[in-house]
Amino acid sequence: MTPMLPKLRFRLLLVLFFLGLLLMLLRSAFDIEQPNFALRLLHTNDHHAHLEPAKVGDREFGGIARRSTLVEQLRAENKASREPLLLLSAGDIFQGTLFFNQYLGLADLDFYNALDYNVATIGNHEFDKGQKVLADFVKGAEFPIICANLQTVATSPLKGLIKPWVILTMNRQKIGIFGLVTPETAILSNPGDGVTFTDPIAAAQTAVKDLTAQRVNKIIALTHIGFPQDLQLARQVPGIDVVIGGHTHTPVGNIIGAKNPYPVVEKTPDGSPVLVVTDWEWGKYLGDLDVTFNSKGQLVSWTGEPHALDAQIQPDAAFITKLEKYQKPIQALRQKVIGSSTVMLNGERADVRTSETNLGNLIADAILAKTSPDKTQIAIINSGGIRASIPKGEVTVSEVLEVLPFGNTISRLDLTGGQIAQALENGVSNISEGGGSFPQVSGLRFIWQESAPVGKRVTDIQVRAQDSSYKPINSSATYRVVTNSFLLNGGDGYSIFTQGKDKIDTGFLQSDVVIEYIAAKSPLNLQVEGRIQQAKEPIDAKSS
Repeated sequence: MTPMLPKLRFRLLLVLFFLGLLLMLLRSAFDIEQPNFALRLLHTNDHHAHLEPAKVGDREFGGIARRSTLVEQLRAENKASREPLLLLSAGDIFQGTLFFNQYLGLADLDFYNALDYNVATIGNHEFDKGQKVLADFVKGAEFPIICANLQTVATSPLKGLIKPWVILTMNRQKIGIFGLVTPETAILSNPGDGVTFTDPIAAAQTAVKDLTAQRVNKIIALTHIGFPQDLQLARQVPGIDVVIGGHTHTPVGNIIGAKNPYPVVEKTPDGSPVLVVTDWEWGKYLGDLDVTFNSKGQLVSWTGEPHALDAQIQPDAAFITKLEKYQKPIQALRQKVIGSSTVMLNGERADVRTSETNLGNLIADAILAKTSPDKTQIAIINSGGIRASIPKGEVTVSEVLEVLPFGNTISRLDLTGGQIAQALENGVSNISEGGGSFPQVSGLRFIWQESAPVGKRVTDIQVRAQDSSYKPINSSATYRVVTNSFLLNGGDGYSIFTQGKDKIDTGFLQSDVVIEYIAAKSPLNLQVEGRIQQAKEPIDAKSS
């Protein structure tokens, strides 16, 4: 071998190296045809501290231990196929069970870290206990928490903790994810001073621009603005490929009560498809969307459906053991004294389903007071949701949970005066059968006549004005009403509520709101006030 051969070989290898590097640069610069990129997206939203399973009718759904089993099963499937997988949360991890009351989100965080979530955005309820509690949660999270329409001042505990977006690299592909939260957080929660919630559309446009400048062509919006707003976002902001949302607790696809497919396919102004998905509530299901992009980052195919976390899924034994440790202090919390009453709070079935009671007034007043920053005017609840009385004396958490055992959240909606009259007519329609639809109310009063025909029993409906006087209801005017999640979805015959406008499930647990109200108003001395009066003589039953 001549002395020149090693040098020539070295030079040849050097040339080949630089040719390869040049080819890579040209491939990137001119976007030469590359293989399609498949990505699996698992997602949850509106967890609301539901670490334990919840009942839906006679079936049990959810539970963090079942979620762990299913997530690991799906991860194993994708590991075999080498398809990248992301686990995402679209907000409202906080608020909804005694686990939150006791641990302020840190119990849920322990499980979310163990589940190895990749990214989360914030929901409005993440601010229920102020910025410091949320800051502690974010600091303990082993995954990024993002929100593009949140602005903080220098003195906020959240300053620098929540970025607008994140870029993940999987199989040498960049995936951009930005977060959004509803601007109504300012009135639906307790964010305090030093934070501002900007317009989601404008923030999304900026985020897409920033991500595109980083050469990202696959962009996911992880939102907590509500399903109708998600559809609007998809239509108005070019560059988004997938919107994964929360906030409105909307069932889709194969979820119980769904009216929308999974995914909903929207189009941007340039005709590009945008996939919009959400995952109902409380971890009852696990969203599962499989998407495929071409070399230009364009969606070319998609498939998926949410998975029911029901009894067919065996809970993760390690998670069950961990959960048991968190459950022990909850039992002590149930016996905590929250206030007192100088009178019995009447929830007796025969009384509460036929007439106004002081306990019915208490519950209706509590949810109306809680949502007053949202300009609610009227509260209507069903007596069937009131399952016990509270004796006079000290009141405990456990007693409130016996009164309100169903785990309903409080919801708000806009109804016309005519629709409110229809709701009240439904409430008194089956009183002879002891139906649970009989209304308990706050912010209004009415008279009803049992001997009148069904549908014409209610008269003289009056709404409380700001000066506390009562004025006749205006059938064509719009009123903001607060109720429970069961009635919002048409339960106990209140189908008229499904026709309401601007409907939102606040996520506040009804029992928590009542506990908070009792603590603030004790000692209680509540009386029946004449909000609901039964006419003793026949009346001209004209619905106002």
